Formats: sequence, C-alpha cells, structure tokens
Amino acid sequence: MPISRYCGTVTTRGYRSRRSQGARLRLVMGSVALAATLAVAGPALADDASAVGKITLLNRKAVDAYQHLEFETAERLLNEALDQTERAGLTQHPIRARTFVTLGIVSLGGLKQREKAVKYFRKALQIQPEVRLNPGLANPEIQAAFDDAVAGLGTGGDDMPPEKALVHEPVRTGQTKQPVMISVVPDKELEASSLVLRYRAATSSSFMDLPMTKAATGAFEAAIPASATDGEQVAYFIEARRRNGSVVVGRGTAVDPIVVALARPAEAVAATPHTAPARAESDKKIFFALAGGTGLGYSTGDGEATRNAVSSAGVGWTHSGQLAPELGYFFSPQLMFGVQMRLQLVRGANEYHLPNGGMSGECGGDGVCSPASGAIAALLKLTWFLTDANSAFQPYLSLSAGAGTIRNVSSVKAPPTCGSGTDACLDTVAGGPALVGPGFGFRLVVSDGVGIVAGVSGLVGVPKFAATADMNIGVAFQL
Repeated sequence: MPISRYCGTVTTRGYRSRRSQGARLRLVMGSVALAATLAVAGPALADDASAVGKITLLNRKAVDAYQHLEFETAERLLNEALDQTERAGLTQHPIRARTFVTLGIVSLGGLKQREKAVKYFRKALQIQPEVRLNPGLANPEIQAAFDDAVAGLGTGGDDMPPEKALVHEPVRTGQTKQPVMISVVPDKELEASSLVLRYRAATSSSFMDLPMTKAATGAFEAAIPASATDGEQVAYFIEARRRNGSVVVGRGTAVDPIVVALARPAEAVAATPHTAPARAESDKKIFFALAGGTGLGYSTGDGEATRNAVSSAGVGWTHSGQLAPELGYFFSPQLMFGVQMRLQLVRGANEYHLPNGGMSGECGGDGVCSPASGAIAALLKLTWFLTDANSAFQPYLSLSAGAGTIRNVSSVKAPPTCGSGTDACLDTVAGGPALVGPGFGFRLVVSDGVGIVAGVSGLVGVPKFAATADMNIGVAFQL
C-alpha cells in the first residue's frame, strides 16, 4: 500500500506538471503570434489614425468657422476633409460620415441649400446608419432635413440616374479605319476617381479598357482606336469607378453596350466631260480674264485727219482689233462686279496730205496728217450669270459704262484720195468720251478655276457719236 500510494502520487504529479507546461507553451506561442500581427498591422493602423486625426481637425476648424458665420470657409474645409478620406482609403469610415453630416449642417444652416443638405445627410447615413446630428449645431429646420434624409434612405432617393451622373450623347455612326471620339461630362457631385471607356471590336470577344482624360472644356474624352474600327461595327460603354476599382455608375454595360455602325468612305465619282468641277465659292471670289477680237462699227460726223464728213453712214468692220483685260469680284455665285480696259488697235486709215503743204504748224508742220492708230477706254462692268455656279456652261448678260474713246474707219467725202494720191481716202472717226453699252456671252469651265470666255459687247459713245460691237474670246481664271 505505501508503495502503491507513493507510486500513485508520483503519477498524478507528473500529469499535472505536463499539463502546466502545455498551457505555458500555448501562452507563449499566442503571444508571439499577437506580436507578429501587431508588427504587420501597426504601420497601417498608424497611418489610418494619423489620417483620421487630420480629418477630425479639419472638421473642428470647419465647425469653428461655421459658428463665426464664415460659411464658405467651413464648406471649403469640409470638402478638403472629404478629399483626404478618399486619398486615405477611408470612404466607409465613420469620420467620413461625420464629415458629410457637418457639411449638411453648413449647407442648410449657413448657405441655405436644403437640397444639398439632404443629399449630404443621406450620404452620411449610407456609410453609418446610426450617425446622428450634433445637438449643439442642430435646429428644427436642420433636424427636419435630416429626418427627410432618413425617410428617403430606404427608397433609394439619393440614387443619381446614369443620364444625369454621366451626361453623354451616344455615338451611333462612324467610319471604318477611323478613330471614334467619345466624350462624357460627369456630374460634379459624382464621387468617382476615374472614368474608363470600354470598347470591343467586331472581331473581338472581350472589352478593352481605355482611361478617359479631362479636356479643357471639362468633358472627359477618349478615342476608340482605328485598329478597332475595321469591321461593320464597334461597341462601347463608359464606367465611373471608385479608387478601389468598383463601378459607381455606367452608361451602357458589357451585356447592353452602345453600338457604333461603321460605314466605309464613299468612292469618289469621276466628273463627266459635261459637268464642271465643284467650286468652293467662298474661296474663289476673284475673277480675271484676258480676251481679244474685232467687231463692227457705225460712225457719223467728221474724220479726225481730214476734218471732213464721212461720205456715208453705215455699219462695217472696224478694221481694228482690241484687247479687253478684265478684273472682277463675285458678290454672289452669280453676280460679279468688275473693271475692264478696252485697248483698241486701229488699222486701215491712210495719211492725208494737206493742199500746198497746209498752214504752218498743221499736222506737225510737214503738211502730212497721220491717222490715229489706237484708242483706250476704261469701263465698269456688271455681269449676271444665268445658270448655277457649278454648271460647266454659264451664259451671262452684262452692262458696261465708263469713259474713253472708240474709233471706226470710214471713207470721207473729200478729198477723194489720200496717201500717195491714188488711195481712197479713209479716215478715223472717234466717239466718246462717255461710253455705255450692254453685252452677252458665256463662260465654259474646263477645269477647276479655269475657263474659256466668249461674248459680244456693245458700246455707244457720246456726245461724239460712234457705236461698236466687239466680238471677243479669251481665257478666264477664278481665284
């Protein structure tokens, strides 16, 4: 028995000793694990605590500014606090909810913006449903707005429709192998850290992400690249995302995207020989033409050299040629105002020898009177084209008026002969200096800005009467 009791006692003590050692071992291991956990989490917790401290301080400064009636300063401080909660990743932290509550108080109590106040209260309640107003800052009006926010929370009254959150005109058409520009304007109250354009080519089964950048206009833009527009269509949608990548709101989805129909550029149609090349009238206002020809004339009165009347009045060839340069300006596609010169070369008249050498000083002092060999006139011209400006064949009517001289060549009554004494006496007859007359003709466009002009221009000179009808042809340029 003693041995038995002794043995039993020894056995019991050994069991208890082993159990105590196991407990101590587990305690040591747990302590080590806790220390390791604190070592890992310590910096993050310290960073959060530091951020919460800064945000809390901004809230206190905002409350102080509010109580001193500095409402704009209070609003600015609270918005800065909200920005810091986003940068610190505290978007669901109670301090952010408290900041929204304070911002709601400032919006209604100070800035008298009840709708914004209710929105801020509702945002706070979404983060922390048990958040309440600070009794020291609330009044019946603020409490009523807070109660409205609580009542509307369950109905989703704060949900912003996508059409308002992301203002975007869907792009429905585009061209193949060309970028498709996408633009969106987010609501200023939308709490999103980025906007992303997601697109899918017709030959692809997955969407590609493309960050959207803010333009000077305030809109966010991105272009679906040309490499994705080689098919008949391309699909896209837009997402507003939080910092953690979750979607706040979108326009379109992967299941129901916005589809852009892509068309290939139309083939250029070659102009037929009877169709004028299209003219850009806004760029081609200046007209220049150089034409020349001859014509018919009618004269009465006295010859310039012989100073004798013409033997008979009648219509005949002018025995001359003329150049008619013209510079014009299109006031409309069909109405042109211009300036035209008439440079006439007179031929066919012969010299007149004065009887007995004439009086001293006549005809240069040698008794030989030489006929005029030319005439100059300057005209203002108004031209009206009768067809569309893009027609190849363009008939026109014109009216000219100006000053200068026109000359015709006619036979005179006496002397019967001139020149060598055996030639019929032909002399020049001048008309003017006032000139006026109508005209008609056409322009034929042969290439862009280049054409052929032809027409008949009539002129009558007074008080010295003479009439002529010039028939001219030349080339014209429109610049």
